Amino acid sequence: MSEHRRLLIGGIALVALAGALYLTLRLTYGERAAYVHVRWKPEVNDATRAEVERSHGLHPVEFREQRTWGYFLSDLSIENIRRIVRHPSVEDTHNIDRDAFFVLDTAERGDYLGERPAWIARMLEFFSRASLFLGGAALLVGAFRAARDWWARRISSPAA
Repeated sequence: MSEHRRLLIGGIALVALAGALYLTLRLTYGERAAYVHVRWKPEVNDATRAEVERSHGLHPVEFREQRTWGYFLSDLSIENIRRIVRHPSVEDTHNIDRDAFFVLDTAERGDYLGERPAWIARMLEFFSRASLFLGGAALLVGAFRAARDWWARRISSPAA
């Protein structure tokens, strides 16, 4: 088997492995928690705020200012974000698109929250990215070498 074919097959295998690892990560751990701010309405007391936090996957990180808290949001579903944005106790949010109900790409990401060890998720994430990078590189080099070999055969063959 030629070198470029080995590279192409290896590249395809690595890209497939990257996809399998990423799928395993998402199915097992979901998405990484996103850092968001919530400003509560003035009339909201600590008990109400704590209940809304619990029911919407808001994990308190820090008190920011006045009535604003920083959270890691673990439930990134559109439905949950819609409920947060429209909740009668919430005055405003930051790092959330309040019209389309998703966390902005610029939001800081935290660890995977849940009962499973976070280090396994980080390893799956690392190996999926590494496999994708190496697979893409192998495909690129394999395609380049295949084109080079094809061109060399075309030039060296006698004209018909």
